[in-house]
Amino acid sequence: MDRKEWIEEFGALQRELAKLKSASVLTESVKGENYVLSYLAEAGADVNPKELSNILNVSSARTAVILKTLEKRELIIRYQDPDSHRQTLVKLLPAGRERYLLVQNTFARSVNGLIDALGEEDFRQYMEIKKRVLSYYQNKKSDNTLIQTGKKDLQ
Repeated sequence: MDRKEWIEEFGALQRELAKLKSASVLTESVKGENYVLSYLAEAGADVNPKELSNILNVSSARTAVILKTLEKRELIIRYQDPDSHRQTLVKLLPAGRERYLLVQNTFARSVNGLIDALGEEDFRQYMEIKKRVLSYYQNKKSDNTLIQTGKKDLQ
């Protein structure tokens, strides 16, 4: 199989995984609303929306939409920072902590199922490969050229 075929197969597998609700548990816990709840639960303090934008790697407008949705569902509250009235802080409410724990438990059950399906040795190898993929992308310079020009060689 050549690289072009690998790229096509990789893309097809990614699309198929994205369609599966049972597989989405693995990614949904670290995106959008769930990631905000997780970050707030683990931060141990109230957080500025700008910090959330940076962590999520999304615009402040997108962060505001996420926060508005969470606020409507009474999972968080936004309030004026008493030390700096020009700043807003975000606080996790008890219902938000409950939602966070539910998402974490669902994620843990899903990963346990994956460990059972792969076996511990294959799962360990899978984790090592995932760490290498993470390292690759952490060390890779941002390459927007491909998206902007479409001129990068795919082979």
